Amino acid sequence: MLSQILSLISLFVMMFALRTLVEVFPSLMACLIRAKESINLEASVQLSRGRNILSVCLALPFFLVVWQRELYMPSFMDSLDENLRFCVIIGIFLTLVLLRMMLERIMKPKTVNSKTYATACKTDRTFFSLLTLILLAMGGIMSIFSTPADVVTSAMLWVSAAIYLIYIRRKTQILTSSASFFASFLYLCALDLIPTGAVVASAIIF
Repeated sequence: MLSQILSLISLFVMMFALRTLVEVFPSLMACLIRAKESINLEASVQLSRGRNILSVCLALPFFLVVWQRELYMPSFMDSLDENLRFCVIIGIFLTLVLLRMMLERIMKPKTVNSKTYATACKTDRTFFSLLTLILLAMGGIMSIFSTPADVVTSAMLWVSAAIYLIYIRRKTQILTSSASFFASFLYLCALDLIPTGAVVASAIIF
């Protein structure tokens, strides 16, 4: 019941964001290809605002995909009912976002230009939007062909890993445009690699 209600809410939210999606989608796709496109996106007030709105609108659909497709299903959640699992997924994701926001404020490399730094920090919104849209499309297409659930989950995890690697590469390229590779690597470890690694490890170990 909860799944149906939330899916309906997601549908209305996406209908609301449809015009924004059409406007920013070409820029989002371009960011997959070149790091410079992320800089161009941030330089446009209209595009960056649209991207931010879209990333917020895609949060609920993302949680639903993770929950329904069991993309994050550590063993400690086995004893929880479906609704509580959904709440735990949201809680873990929001904790990760809040932690990143806090670290972004206190760990800015002194050698990085402030505008470049802001662009790098907001890159996650671009790739989060891209990832969610791709996962939604995959889920829809594979459902049409009655693809087994475990195959869908495996494919989504591999695609998520691929998008994440592209995200890390683009973010590194942005940071190294005004800072050393070593400083950029330390920043990425603190804000991306270690937190994300902890989440992945929790799914595997626990």
